[in-house]
Amino acid sequence: MRLVHLVLTSAATPRPGAADAERVLDTLWAHLEPGSGIEHIRVRPGPDRIDLGLFLRGDGPAAPTATEAERAGIARLLSRIPEWRPEPPH
Repeated sequence: MRLVHLVLTSAATPRPGAADAERVLDTLWAHLEPGSGIEHIRVRPGPDRIDLGLFLRGDGPAAPTATEAERAGIARLLSRIPEWRPEPPH
């Protein structure tokens, strides 16, 4: 299993709490596509963000980052929560 970590921020919710993180989690699970490769989702509110962990199936070759198909699936999934935007990687 591989982990993709994303930091989500929202101008509408500058100080997210547990309820905000739960809404994000519920929305993502409700829209998760079969065959996406995502086996588990974790969310944790932070002082000015939500940390999102997407655990991807590890049945393919080991890769340090998501594949093109996985990135496309993650982008489709994130489109379901338009008020939350992933921060660009550092």
